Amino acid sequence: MAEEGMLPPSTRKSYADVVGRKSSIPSREKSFEDIAAGMKSDVVGVREASVYKNEPFIPVSKEEIQKLAQWLKFGLVGKFSHIKPSILAVQQALNTFELSGEVKVGNLDGKHMLLNFDKEED
Repeated sequence: MAEEGMLPPSTRKSYADVVGRKSSIPSREKSFEDIAAGMKSDVVGVREASVYKNEPFIPVSKEEIQKLAQWLKFGLVGKFSHIKPSILAVQQALNTFELSGEVKVGNLDGKHMLLNFDKEED
């Protein structure tokens, strides 16, 4: 039972909720790994790593590299030196343009975002 004057935990509001501001606690946004998870994995089969000049090495042919790079053919990396906008803010800004295809947006790290366009004209 909740103490007198206290709301039960399920209905308790935060200060940010009361004053109408969003929490500064970042939610999990799409990462490069999340975006890459959508690419076809049958391009390069699983293979054993070997050692070359005392370094781990996985042999990949030029054809396989080209196939792997194909999904980033129209990709751009955005660098944000001071404040990086949220993925939602970038998606909303991109929605103001008349794009003919889709664009996937994801975080690479604390200062970089990946924008991966479907069509060259975008």
